[in-house]
Amino acid sequence: MEKIFLNACKNGQKGVVEAFLKKGGLDINKRDALGNNALFYACAKGSKDIVRLLIDNGADTSVANNMSMTSLHQVAMNGNKDIISLLLQSGLDIDSTDKDGRTALMYAVINGKSEATKYLLEQGADKSISDNNGHKALDHATANGLRDIIVLLSEENQSSDAVGNRPLHQAVYNNQSEVVLVLLKQESTQVNAVNDGGETALILAMKQNNLHLVDMLLENGADSNLKLLNGNAPLHYASKFHNKFASISLINHGADINVKNEAGETPLIVAAMVGANDVVNVLIENEVEVNTVDNDQHSAIYYASENGFTEIVEMLIMAGANM
Repeated sequence: MEKIFLNACKNGQKGVVEAFLKKGGLDINKRDALGNNALFYACAKGSKDIVRLLIDNGADTSVANNMSMTSLHQVAMNGNKDIISLLLQSGLDIDSTDKDGRTALMYAVINGKSEATKYLLEQGADKSISDNNGHKALDHATANGLRDIIVLLSEENQSSDAVGNRPLHQAVYNNQSEVVLVLLKQESTQVNAVNDGGETALILAMKQNNLHLVDMLLENGADSNLKLLNGNAPLHYASKFHNKFASISLINHGADINVKNEAGETPLIVAAMVGANDVVNVLIENEVEVNTVDNDQHSAIYYASENGFTEIVEMLIMAGANM
């Protein structure tokens, strides 16, 4: 009898469900082999009237299946705000988690249900909760490029994940320019925030060789001279990554071309070390000091010569480097 009852809930057969409830004699919370009960299936089907019938007849809204998913998790995936409201009125925990540590809010976000996300937030869902992988609702929204939901979730202070990445870091890493633009418009976004690896969003954009994002970040407050823990400024990284166009953009946004890191290395010295011919040329064109030495008293031409970068040696000689 319970199997037929469950099937009626699965299929949205309100009349059959009413007949069973009127007759009585069944366990309304009986679960199948997957751990799903009648309420879970009615929520999955989106049958609001059946959900109401079940709750009114004593269905336990807090029951979780074998995956630790509750009816609220299931309906959040579907984004049915009316059924979410019915479930919340029964007093269940809005922030209950499944075996992966995911809440109803996370399921609404992951499935792109912006109205359900907004409603859950209005009802007090905690967006600061992290799942078992250390990801918050905003992290899921960023990873999936969900701009409308990102706006909903990023109106207040943004937190970082287990390795210090903020949503802006993640969006840049994924080359999601539209998401980056949305985040940059939020007052809570700290464009110069550093992750645990000592990287800003600007550094990540250069590592990705994404000039569009480099320009976007610089035009929205990224510091072209911000030194990280190792003393490297963005222009050092542009040299290291052979990134000619990022170098030009940084210089156009006020980067100090003669800045030194903790080893006393300038961007020119770094470029000479790694054989970044195009970056060397850009720096020379912008009148870099070619004879500056590092902490070991070596200049750019020394490293270019040591590493066999003939073209760079020639460029430096023509620019006035001492031999």
